[in-house]
Amino acid sequence: MDLRQLRYFVALATQQHYGKAAGILHVTQPALSRQIRLLEEELGVQLFERHARGAAPTDEARLLLERALFLLRYVDQIKSDLLARQREPRGPVAIGLSPGLAQQLTVLLTKAVLQYLPEVRLRFIEGFAPSLQTMLAQGEVDIALLIEPIERSNLSTLPLLKEQICLIGLPDDPRLRKPKIRMRDLAGVPLIMTGLVKSGVRLELEAAAARAKLELHRVVEVETAEVARRLVLDGVGLTAHFAAAVQEDLAASRLRAVPIDGLFLHRVLARASDRPASRATEGVMGVLRTVIERHVREGHWPHAQLS
Repeated sequence: MDLRQLRYFVALATQQHYGKAAGILHVTQPALSRQIRLLEEELGVQLFERHARGAAPTDEARLLLERALFLLRYVDQIKSDLLARQREPRGPVAIGLSPGLAQQLTVLLTKAVLQYLPEVRLRFIEGFAPSLQTMLAQGEVDIALLIEPIERSNLSTLPLLKEQICLIGLPDDPRLRKPKIRMRDLAGVPLIMTGLVKSGVRLELEAAAARAKLELHRVVEVETAEVARRLVLDGVGLTAHFAAAVQEDLAASRLRAVPIDGLFLHRVLARASDRPASRATEGVMGVLRTVIERHVREGHWPHAQLS
């Protein structure tokens, strides 16, 4: 097995058509077929089932594809790292962010990286904590902002923020006139439940409600803060989330956010510990931390404090 065979295999597995894969690789179809056949012989498995419309990957092929993508990406990183020793940090860096954080950080981080790391090319990938952690393990993202608690095996983490979860609603809502919301104050409040079950804000809110023996009044469940924001602005209900996700609405007095007593998010910057970080990744991690620290100190990240 060699890298050329793996690259041929990945092209065919993703295109599922010999002609299309050969075109991408700039080789003839017989040459591609021969390398795939040699690979199957060496591994002792059938990787593709030919049919009238192309080639369908077998279960063994899908397993090999996951490993091959990781290996080829790692090989590309080795090349990039060796080249980087001779010049400024350069190359691609994939960053995993939740949809709410992506709204806050993509513009700020892109501008900072263009200024301080001009040879680095950013790629932002949005997802929730469970999928981002899987992407880290599989090498699909280089770094990710995650929320505690997380499974730390094969992860290296750096604490970033302690962020208060707030009850967010219209500014004239009488339930938001207090300086702080207690869990028992949420009894009967029509809640737009935001995020994934057993993750992030939902995990903290529902765990606190269970401890208080409080039945939450769920009006609707949504995944992203942006969808929740629209529902709140339309008067459907209130939501529990971190205030920075609606910072522009807070500044314009379209919404109000009041901290919920004892409910916090602990954010960490994570990367996979079983493979070395490239110079570009290390540089982006430093810039990201600087951007967040400045954002908090300048008051643009309400109800948050640096770890």
